[in-house]
Amino acid sequence: MNLRIDELLAELQSRMVEVLQSIDRDELLTKKEHNGVILANASKVLFSPTETHQLLAKGIVYRRNPWRLVSLPLIKIFNLNEREFINLQTLTGLIQSAPTDRECRLHFLRKYDGTMIQRFQEFGQIRFTTRGTIEGLTSREQEAGFDYLGSARQIARERYPALLEDRQEFESLSMVFELIHPESRVITDYGERRDLLLLAVMDRSAFRYLPFDELRQFAERHGLAVVDAFTPIGVTLGEQIDSMLSSIAGTDQEGAVLTLEFGHEVVFRAKVKSPDYLQLLRLMVNCTYAATAELLKQHPEIETWEAFEPFLRSRGTETVPEELIEAYRSHFIAYRQYLVDCEKVLRWAKGRFDEVQRDLGSLVADVRGYRKLFATNVQTIPHNMLLFAALDDKLTLEKVCKLASTPDEIRASLILIGEVIPPSSELP
Repeated sequence: MNLRIDELLAELQSRMVEVLQSIDRDELLTKKEHNGVILANASKVLFSPTETHQLLAKGIVYRRNPWRLVSLPLIKIFNLNEREFINLQTLTGLIQSAPTDRECRLHFLRKYDGTMIQRFQEFGQIRFTTRGTIEGLTSREQEAGFDYLGSARQIARERYPALLEDRQEFESLSMVFELIHPESRVITDYGERRDLLLLAVMDRSAFRYLPFDELRQFAERHGLAVVDAFTPIGVTLGEQIDSMLSSIAGTDQEGAVLTLEFGHEVVFRAKVKSPDYLQLLRLMVNCTYAATAELLKQHPEIETWEAFEPFLRSRGTETVPEELIEAYRSHFIAYRQYLVDCEKVLRWAKGRFDEVQRDLGSLVADVRGYRKLFATNVQTIPHNMLLFAALDDKLTLEKVCKLASTPDEIRASLILIGEVIPPSSELP
């Protein structure tokens, strides 16, 4: 697969309609449309691009009828050594192949652990997008309580007003920013910092990304904050990467984007992630509600956060670093509420069973006849399998937990049996 950025842009320019049509009909890509503007991104089932057009569909914006490019943020950036052809040897060979009439430059631009925001303007209208949604559409993040695009506009309004102005110079530019916000933190802790950092600018009139020096000049000219660069020591590429990684060792910093430029063009990018960040990322992936619940099931004696927190810390920072404590606390609260809800269902089932027994009295003397009559009377009662468990003297909390094994399932059960569910609140 060709990952040369300059060559991919040249292909997009020369085969515009064909490439956009390939993106539009690719079922592995998601599309969001608003007022004729389509935003395309990789779906969850597309683990890694295999086609050229999929490399471009990382938040690309286009129109149909006629087909035309509206905005292009960043082309897919792979991690160094993620693929067999993305390694030090390949990069070294690419550097050595630089044309003699074009200056070859290598930058290590800081990789921020935030959210990609794209800004472009069309027909006088200024638009912001993430990779997955466009202004005017409700996103999952908004539904969950955080509005990435609204936050980006707010920061622009307060700190970078040029971004909200319809300037002629911006007409053919796709600006790519990293949104830093305390409510959108993934791993790296930036404290209360709220910012938009300029990562890249794609010039759609020239089909090129601005090289880093031009990017800095552009940011200075328009009062924008720009991504900073590492200045690693070393002669070889390997030595420079080692130097860059050692400078952030022991931190939660993500790493850098290795950026190669020939003359006035960016020709290659690759992510170099710090071992510490990757370790935190792996732990974060494993820090799920299901894993926390399983851990608490193995230690039923732990009933409060005051008991669970020191238990977690006793496992060592290699297993539970400080950055994950709050995530575990959230899962702990959810699990304790889950048990409270399971107890409610258990009490309900016992109460309904007693009611059925009182209604039946001693109408049938033999066991088989009584069971048949019992079945007739409970067939319309929700979760009647719990009532049968009570009849067999096997109704336990464990039985309820098997019936509804997640917080969502147990709360659905409460709704089904007519329980009033109060707003969720944190447990001590």
